[in-house]
Formats: sequence, C-alpha cells, structure tokens
Amino acid sequence: MDLISTSSESGQLSVETSSLIHAESGQLSVETSSMIHADSSQCYSPSNEESWKSLVFQSIKEIEDFYGNYAYNTGFSIRTMLKSKNNSQNKKSDKVHYVRYVCNKQGFKKGSLLNPNNRPTSDSPLVIEFVKVKEKPEERVGCKAGIYLKLDEVLNVYKIYRWDVAHCHPLHKPEHLCYLRSFREVNEIQGQLALINSKAGMSMRTSYEVLGQGVGGTENLPFRFSDLKNYLMTIRQKEMVVGEATVIQEFFRNEALSKPSFYYDIQVDAAEDIASIFWADGIISL
Repeated sequence: MDLISTSSESGQLSVETSSLIHAESGQLSVETSSMIHADSSQCYSPSNEESWKSLVFQSIKEIEDFYGNYAYNTGFSIRTMLKSKNNSQNKKSDKVHYVRYVCNKQGFKKGSLLNPNNRPTSDSPLVIEFVKVKEKPEERVGCKAGIYLKLDEVLNVYKIYRWDVAHCHPLHKPEHLCYLRSFREVNEIQGQLALINSKAGMSMRTSYEVLGQGVGGTENLPFRFSDLKNYLMTIRQKEMVVGEATVIQEFFRNEALSKPSFYYDIQVDAAEDIASIFWADGIISL
C-alpha cells in the first residue's frame, strides 16, 4: 500500500473538534466528531477509504491544491469536471456544494472510435475510403480516475465521498512532470520579462530562448513556447483600450470597399472580444 504524506506549515497534525447537539427521545445528547485538515502532516492512501474519509477542506482552493499536488506526484494532469451549487435538496444556493476533479484523459473525444458506443455493431466488414492525414494521438481515452467531494452543510467544510484511483493509461515519468498541462504556467516575473522583450521588438521565439538561458535551457522552463505565446496574446487583448476594435473594423471595411481583391476576417471569442485577425492584399498583375 502506497502512503502519501501531506505537511502543514507548522508540521503538526491539526485536529478540530466540533460539538453537535441533537434531540433523541426527548433528551439532549452531545456528539463530538474529529475533523482532520487535509494540509496536516498525516499519511493517507487513496486506495484506503479509512485513511482519507476524515479529511476536510475549508475552500475550493484547498481542494485544488490537495488533489493537484497528488496528481503531480503521481504523474497525471487534472481538470475540473463539476462545480455544482445545487444543494442536497437540488436547490440553487450561493455556494458550491459538489465538486469533482478528474484525470485529463477522462471521457472520449466526440466521435472517437475508442468509445465503445461509437464502434460498429455489425459483424460484416465495412470498407471505408479515406485520405491518410497526420493526426495527434487522442488525449481522452476513457480514464475513470477522479475525486468527488461534497459540502457538509452543518460543519461548512468539504469532505471526500469517493476517490477513484485506477488509471487506464501509462502515467508520466518524474522527469516529464513539468510538461503536464494543468501544471504548466508562466509566472509573473517570466511573463513581465517576456512582455518587455516583446515591446522592445524581440520575437516570441527569441524571448523564449532568452528565458531558457536563465534556467539552463528551455527544457527547464515550467512552460512551453505555446504557453508563452498564449500568455502574451492574453495580455495584449486585455491592454486593448475601448474603441480600438471599432477602429480596426472600420479600417478593414474601408480597405475592402476601395480594393475589391482585399480580404479580411475577424474572429471573436465567447466574450465578444477579438481573438484573431486575418487579412490579405490582392495580387496586382502588371
């Protein structure tokens, strides 16, 4: 049995005792229950329910840190599957009552043949003509690993009520943990340096290489080039002042009216912010 130890800042086990007073047969009785904080120095085994059923969490952030740390040390990436504000009576409330985090390989991609429901049921052979294209390996393979928590409405803490441990795929090696998607992040200092480099005219690729030099190579950075690119694009979108989008659209519209061969396309995201712009000038034949 694998035991995992979590440690708190004080390095000592933290136990809270709460007293619940309830009436039974017309008499008052006091019930005492011990709650062990998940950030305490306690050993637990995910496969042993007795070792984690007494763990409690004060906030969603504590849950994310706890399961994220477990996932990182185990070798898989995670994503949020459920955050429901419906209480035990299925009524809306102002606080999250049910939380579920799963392995990022949970479920199947739409139309995936890895999903048993999409496989042909006929025994007769099916001939399909297709053009071979380079495809990325499917990320979602139906993994069922995950953790389920619910809010104890009396004590106002979150408790684990189910923990699925088994994975149906190989886990990442320790040397590859820095590339797990849910743990790749451009920190504030690195982001600001990249932003300064960009404003000075340095290309993203060069800026990425420069940041890598500071830590002994790009392989030691806690993010990939694509993460840096997305970070800078997000910063630029936030810095776009009100009215600039309208100016850009007006400019392209005038260009299209004066030059019939001019083409442009603007894509927006769910928040109606500009996500990408494409334009092309017509070819002038002499």
